[in-house]
Amino acid sequence: MPRSRSASSSASRRSRSPRSDRENSSERPNEFRVHVAELAPGVDVSEIRKLFQRFGTILDVWVASASCFAFVVFKYKEDAQKAIDQTDGRLFGDSRLKVTWARPRARHRSNRHDPNMRCYQCGQRGHFSRECDGQMTEARSSRRRTDDRSRHSASSYDRRPRSRSPLPPPSSLQPPSYFRYGFPMHPSLSRRYDPYFDGYFPPMDRLNAPDTIVIKSSRPIFFSFLLIQKDFLRQILLMNVIFGVFSQLVQIRLLYCILPFKQSYRHSMSASTETSEIADFYKNKSVFITGATGFIGKQLVEKLVRSCPDVEHIYLLIRPKRGHDVADRLRELLSSTLFDLVRSTNPNFEQKIIAVQGDILDPNFGLNASDESTLIENCHIVFHSAATVRFHEPLRLAIQMNVASVKKLLVLCHKMKKLQSVVHVSTAYANCNRNDIAEMVYPPPIQPSKLLDASEWMDDQVFDVLTTKLINDRPNTYTFTKALAEYVISQEGNDLPLAIIRPSIVGSSWREPMPGWIDNYNGPSGMIVATGKGMLRTMLGSLSSIADIVPVDVCVNMMIAVGWYRAIKNSKTIPVYHCCTGHLGSLTWGNITQIGLRHLDTICMENAITFPHLTFTPNRFRYHYQRFLQEVFPAFLLDCYMRLIGRKPIFLRLCDKIYKSVRTLNFFTMRSWTFPLDNSISLRNEMTETDQKTFNFDVKDLDWTQYWYNYCLGAKQYLLREDLAHMSKCRQRNQRLKRIQNLLWYTAVGLIIKLVFFRSVRIHRMILIPLRFIFSILSIIAKKFSMNTK
Repeated sequence: MPRSRSASSSASRRSRSPRSDRENSSERPNEFRVHVAELAPGVDVSEIRKLFQRFGTILDVWVASASCFAFVVFKYKEDAQKAIDQTDGRLFGDSRLKVTWARPRARHRSNRHDPNMRCYQCGQRGHFSRECDGQMTEARSSRRRTDDRSRHSASSYDRRPRSRSPLPPPSSLQPPSYFRYGFPMHPSLSRRYDPYFDGYFPPMDRLNAPDTIVIKSSRPIFFSFLLIQKDFLRQILLMNVIFGVFSQLVQIRLLYCILPFKQSYRHSMSASTETSEIADFYKNKSVFITGATGFIGKQLVEKLVRSCPDVEHIYLLIRPKRGHDVADRLRELLSSTLFDLVRSTNPNFEQKIIAVQGDILDPNFGLNASDESTLIENCHIVFHSAATVRFHEPLRLAIQMNVASVKKLLVLCHKMKKLQSVVHVSTAYANCNRNDIAEMVYPPPIQPSKLLDASEWMDDQVFDVLTTKLINDRPNTYTFTKALAEYVISQEGNDLPLAIIRPSIVGSSWREPMPGWIDNYNGPSGMIVATGKGMLRTMLGSLSSIADIVPVDVCVNMMIAVGWYRAIKNSKTIPVYHCCTGHLGSLTWGNITQIGLRHLDTICMENAITFPHLTFTPNRFRYHYQRFLQEVFPAFLLDCYMRLIGRKPIFLRLCDKIYKSVRTLNFFTMRSWTFPLDNSISLRNEMTETDQKTFNFDVKDLDWTQYWYNYCLGAKQYLLREDLAHMSKCRQRNQRLKRIQNLLWYTAVGLIIKLVFFRSVRIHRMILIPLRFIFSILSIIAKKFSMNTK
């Protein structure tokens, strides 16, 4: 009896099907089922869920095996109704959906079918899934596995089949799937045909039929034998052999035909992806650059020669200086380490670079007739980066170099016959009297033409007196004259293809042509060198202010891209492009102090007077107090020592020079500005993927820690020209200097305390009374602790 109960319970468990579970789940409360019909073949659950999840919370999604319809279960009725209203009749893929409320399908035992109803398994109309061949086979397979696991006796095989639908005769078998579309298909491209899996199981009384053969299956099967037609099997085997041989021949033939085309196509695609629209634009064009011997100008020349190798000529405006003529200065420029990379790839690049003698202070740039005619006839693109970058340049000289030179350039550009674009390099701080600086030209407080006229006849002393009133709320003459130059361009260059680029504080190179390249002491470069040498110990500034420092190669890449984009796209106004990094918000002056000092402990400078240390303080009194103790007083002691040994004192003079240089940065280290980058982002979006990599000015991947390491290393290598092999000796020297300084500091503090302590009886008592009180408390605690231990 227990055995019969077990058998009955197992039979009841086997009688339950997944369909009955689904039907029972459809009756659960708080679940609303939606029926989705007319699905295209190949639709999966994720696509259905993605289509309906925007209407509300989905509890379950079920898709039929043939992917002809699906059920979607919503948690709320309103969401289900909304899904029906908005998706019913909608095109989804190649079919138009039919979405309705799901109704339970009754399981009839009769063979009458609705001709419009489809099978869950195969998607065909006219029968239920329980009558489908695949469904019958799967059900029989599950029953067979259950019988094997329960180890039933042999009599279990004589049981009546559970499916009550009549078995189809052998003649009603459909052809294999690779004949389904009217032509033979390779078995690998269609559903595999197998009488075992297609659900044909003949009755046992037909096993001995004369027109059939018996095949034993090598895999676990439901029955011991399978019965199929002789002629049908022969046709299948013959077609498999013929089609297999034919497909192999076709594949080999197509391989020989397609392989050369594929290789040529791949080669053409790689060639097309490697081409650069910007490099193609500069091909066979001549470029005129002012300020080519400056920091940005050198990098611009190198980048043009390296990334635009087909440029025709690059004309550089160079003036004689300190007894060196134009040819000597050009030779010195091209022989620097900056051009080592391009020299290795293109040894003849110097033939493209032509020096033009001139000076921006002279009328018409001091060009002779021949050079002026060459520029007018051949020049296509102009980059104007010549300017004075000294913040406290006398106003007269600053106006002549930064404003009058722009007017001269516009006159020259109006004469050029092939001109396509002009790029003027300004500064992001030209309008630093505003907190939010847009990409536009602001009107200055005074007309530039009046100042230009006054600079011709007004005395220098009068100009110096009026400087403070003229620049008003701007910190120096550099930013003031840069704002005047932008206004001159907007007023007198509307008919020219002009563009303005505003870089912030320009630092060393990020990646190109080598990390950390620098050739001047302006801005952060001077800070690094002075701090590494131990001469700069404190600065006036806010630790939370944004340090908007942009690498020079990023600035140059944007200049070249702006020159290309301004030529191919006309604009009614003069576009302004900000080249900044402050929008990242990840670098402050406090971060620079921490990162820089950590790197300067490993990248040590030679002949440092003390170990590197730098602090920022927003308090002016504290700044001057720290500067006197940490910079001025040690410099005075060193100068005294220099006089004792008979050498010229230099440290106080260097300290004063550093102070004047750092004082020009106080205005920028105390404040933060907002520079929108709308035009810069639009420019990058117009560039191809190849150009975005070749002329990259996107700084979102800039690692500031690595950048400042390369910056400190570049200052030591390219500015100070120190040997990197002596780094270990410099570290040992810095460690000794640090120990000596700590010893001197503690000694000085001890001497001061001793003098004050022993000279004044009142202070002596004020210090001794608290000390005696503290020691008495400690003695009481010690006694109690000893008593408790005993």
